[in-house]
Amino acid sequence: MSQQIVITEKQLKMIGVVLGEQNNSVRAYSFDWDDNILKMPTTIKMLRKSTDGWVPVEVGTEEFAIVRDNKDYKLGEGAFDNFINDKSFLTDLELALQTNSFAPSFDKFKEALIYANPISIITARGHNPVALRKGMDLVISNTFNEEELGRMIDNIQQTYSELDGETPEKILKIYLDSHEYHPVTSKIFTDKFGLESGSAANPEENKKIALRDYVSNIVKKVSEMVYSGTEKLSVGFSDDDLGNINAIIPFIKEVLQVEFPDVDFVVYDTSEGGMNKIVLKQTN
Repeated sequence: MSQQIVITEKQLKMIGVVLGEQNNSVRAYSFDWDDNILKMPTTIKMLRKSTDGWVPVEVGTEEFAIVRDNKDYKLGEGAFDNFINDKSFLTDLELALQTNSFAPSFDKFKEALIYANPISIITARGHNPVALRKGMDLVISNTFNEEELGRMIDNIQQTYSELDGETPEKILKIYLDSHEYHPVTSKIFTDKFGLESGSAANPEENKKIALRDYVSNIVKKVSEMVYSGTEKLSVGFSDDDLGNINAIIPFIKEVLQVEFPDVDFVVYDTSEGGMNKIVLKQTN
């Protein structure tokens, strides 16, 4: 689906210039989608315990994050159908954009795009990654003004000099295609990583797998700079679900920081409706 772009040392230095950072550090980001980038109207089918037995209800993702472990709630039949259908995703996304339903990490997400940073989308949704990629086009076309779009195109060209002379449309397409899209409950995801069929019911564990894969890929792309001792790579992980945050932080400390000792990690916890920035710098 995507065209891989290998980032050279020269291009990495350009990223530092674009970001205006003295140490030319490279920033990569991983974003959850729902209630983190946008507040989507997509609902989950559940059953709620009442005096009359189990009653069907539909809850939004914010409410689901609260009641998912509540013994008075359980998943209904076809609970996540709305999170699997690709057409539903694009329809819900258009509605969220029309109503300006932005979530806490939207500005950081938009900033990362404008500065042509490497990005991954790691979501508990089960769509085809192609649908998430189409969603990026919708977000940009509905929320970027002409000046912001121009800045993004300029920064992509500075970062990826091999695109010099290409049309703005092709430049943007290649950049967005280079991102990683991980819908961690999809069959495509579980097949890709050789996971058992029941693993989709445990999105926290699958998000760990997706993040590790993303970090590994980014480190490979910038390895010359990361291991030279003169450049620094940081990876930001942003999610609104406290369960995911509580699972990812020890995973970063106990696994990723050991495996990737030259990478700094930042966790953006948006579970309370704001953005709590947690810096996990290496101690070596």
